[in-house]
Amino acid sequence: MLTGDLILKLKNMETKNKVLLIGGSGYIGGLTTDYLIRDGFDVTVYDNILYEERYLKPVNFIYGDIRDTDKIVQVSKEFNIVVLMAALVGDPACSVDPKLTEEINFTAIKDICLSLPKDKHVIFMSTCSVYGAQDGILNEESVTNPLSSYASTKLESEKYVLERNGTIFRLGTVFGLGDTYSRVRMDLVVNVLTMKAIKYGEITINGGEQWRPIISVIDIAEYVVEACKEKYQGIYILSKENVIIRELGEKIAKIIPNVSVKYTEISFQDARNYRVDNTKSLTIFKYQPKVTVEDEVSRMVNVFKENRVKNPEDIVYHNGLYIKKLNK
Repeated sequence: MLTGDLILKLKNMETKNKVLLIGGSGYIGGLTTDYLIRDGFDVTVYDNILYEERYLKPVNFIYGDIRDTDKIVQVSKEFNIVVLMAALVGDPACSVDPKLTEEINFTAIKDICLSLPKDKHVIFMSTCSVYGAQDGILNEESVTNPLSSYASTKLESEKYVLERNGTIFRLGTVFGLGDTYSRVRMDLVVNVLTMKAIKYGEITINGGEQWRPIISVIDIAEYVVEACKEKYQGIYILSKENVIIRELGEKIAKIIPNVSVKYTEISFQDARNYRVDNTKSLTIFKYQPKVTVEDEVSRMVNVFKENRVKNPEDIVYHNGLYIKKLNK
């Protein structure tokens, strides 16, 4: 006869290392899925595949919207870790429909955090954009200054993740290739400058003196894997380095031969300018960010030279343009 303790132990064994990855078919989610599986996790992807026509990765999959709280609560019963990656990402995408942005990036996260049982460990993707435009080196305790609905909704959502002792990653500007199934994003500074350099032999730097923290998709995926293993609590800035946009463009131009650099005045829509201190994540996490701009630019050069992305300027690779089209 099974005792109560033994039943509980068996139940815990059934849910050990089971991850529900909401938004797992996306740019960051795709590679994170692969790395979690690599490290022995039982992963199920929950996604509405907004930017894709199909999802053929050989992994457990549930089609669904992040706003369907009841469905997520029901689905999550067999998982002990819930990773919240689904979102409208970036200022241009979020500015198209502020009400929709509020629903997806804030209300859905709040409702999930309030509805999930407390024993579920929640990992949430936030952004360093919550800092807006500030001088000095900023850390997790620094004053925030969101300048867009993207940043403000992410910041509002953080409170609910913190209330349940979850893990929050404030991501720097992401760069690099993801997995082999998900689309590459071409609205991110390193990626688009690399593509323009290959396709046109010229890159344009808007403004150029702004600071940004940057980090690769690979490094983010590795951090999420460790957070699933160790269940760290609190806010962590994820960044490989702080870069000046002008110097970043010049670095890419040096990697790719015969590329010229043009400079224009910064667009008024993006006034972000900040540097971050990633000491906390470097101290707490065993994993250390290691992927450089040079590493990923070299990988992307082959992709673009060989035309493996048929039309990298198609709006599907640009969050803002794609959401604007859907919203017409």
